Amino acid sequence: MIEELVCSSVALVLYLNTLGADFCYDDSRVIKTNQDLLPETPWTNIFYDDFWGTLLTHSGSHKSYRPLCTLSFRLNHALGGLEPWGYHLVNVTLHAAVTWLFTGLSRLLLGEGRWALLAGLLFASHPVHTEAVAGVVGRADVGAGLFFLLSLLCYARHCALRPGSVSAHWLGLPQCWVWLMASLVLAAGSMLWKEQGVTVLAVSATYDLFIFHRLRFRQVVDLIHKRKNLGLLLSVSLLATWGAVLLAVRLYWMGNKPPSFSNSDNPAADSPSFLTRTLTFLYLPAANMWLLLCPDTLSFDWSMDALPLLRTYTDWRNLHTIAFYVGFLLLALVGLRDLTKVRESNGKVHVSNGKLNTNGHSNHLTPEHASSESLGPVKSVENGTKTTAC
Repeated sequence: MIEELVCSSVALVLYLNTLGADFCYDDSRVIKTNQDLLPETPWTNIFYDDFWGTLLTHSGSHKSYRPLCTLSFRLNHALGGLEPWGYHLVNVTLHAAVTWLFTGLSRLLLGEGRWALLAGLLFASHPVHTEAVAGVVGRADVGAGLFFLLSLLCYARHCALRPGSVSAHWLGLPQCWVWLMASLVLAAGSMLWKEQGVTVLAVSATYDLFIFHRLRFRQVVDLIHKRKNLGLLLSVSLLATWGAVLLAVRLYWMGNKPPSFSNSDNPAADSPSFLTRTLTFLYLPAANMWLLLCPDTLSFDWSMDALPLLRTYTDWRNLHTIAFYVGFLLLALVGLRDLTKVRESNGKVHVSNGKLNTNGHSNHLTPEHASSESLGPVKSVENGTKTTAC
């Protein structure tokens, strides 16, 4: 709890100077001229209009459906009118809350100690968050992040209580599925803050398969074909099903039509050249990764020609693209491989099947708890003799 308190306090202090700031850029359209914030407008209109106050089914709609964020703006308007400080206060408070949750997640993944603290401090102070926290319309990102982390933490708790985990107990079985339902509801909430929030479902599945159970890709295939560990299969299946439901409802609600962006909003998508579109879209993740590593060039608007299109193979930025994907692949191969924990005591070495204990405790299966829930044999090496038990 100390790490969370320190990091969230730093996040709060760093952005206190924004409380005296005015509205800027997109704040005018989203707040000052948005009819959905006015008391005479039925509040239910929020659930039929896009982020900018235009009917979702209108041909000119941006299709950005973020009703929970708009609802928070309406509450701000009801309490303080168009006084900017109240809007900024909510943004800063949300950022502190997100930092608290992120530090808690870091502690779950990295264990107690300085690494979780450093991760939380980096998150609290990273310059790339400036636009989202200091700009009022950035609340959509901060709110989505809040629900995203809550959903992921609930799912992690579900994994710990699910039958087959060391910490699981039959009395905790109902709680196990309550945590899963909470995770699914919060994932929907994250999407209703901002569209990208739905990706927490994929992140949760990745956590379950490759971090909590520490499986290899081959073991995931075996898991599906041989129907091993039905609890894990059920959880991941529910995540996938819920994601499909959310996306289907989202598409239906906006009139079964994709958004139509102008050339200035998304020049890459509007380019007639397939080569230009491909090279540019492949480069964008590399550019965003560089902003995380070296945020020396930030912008409040990346539309128009803020990022010039890649039109030829000879564009030197293609080297960044190659380096990014090669590096990402190498990290995936190293990070998602079958990690084993080797314990040495009294001249004996035991290898538990991919189950790693951290800081003296773990939620994963151990050889003593291995049963039909195990995804492979448990091997032990004693006095130079290898034995395998299924």
